[in-house]
Amino acid sequence: MFGLFRKRSGEDSSPLKKRIDELKCRKINYVDTDFDELCRDMEKDPKSVIKLRPVNYYAIKNKYIMGMLYSSEDLRENYIRFLHFESERQTGKSGIYAIDDETAVKVLAKVGVMIDLKKLREE
Repeated sequence: MFGLFRKRSGEDSSPLKKRIDELKCRKINYVDTDFDELCRDMEKDPKSVIKLRPVNYYAIKNKYIMGMLYSSEDLRENYIRFLHFESERQTGKSGIYAIDDETAVKVLAKVGVMIDLKKLREE
């Protein structure tokens, strides 16, 4: 019974997982696509995230991909992880992919979050 409260080992203890817990997280829902193909594309080229189409969660509840974008305040450090959902159940989970600041800005611009990197870096 007390095993329920024990901290799990494995991925939770990795330095990268601890680091992204400290970063700001933005959740973006995308139109469903082949999840395994998306993960393979992200392994090859992290800019593959740009070809995904954002969607309102309430428009498509049956099948969608949730992107969790973790960013530092100045956007110098960015990571993204994808979760696949079908009928409100998580059916897939990707690895954590590092993306550059320009790609992160493009991802956010697709959902209406406009960020000027030059101004952000001047501050």
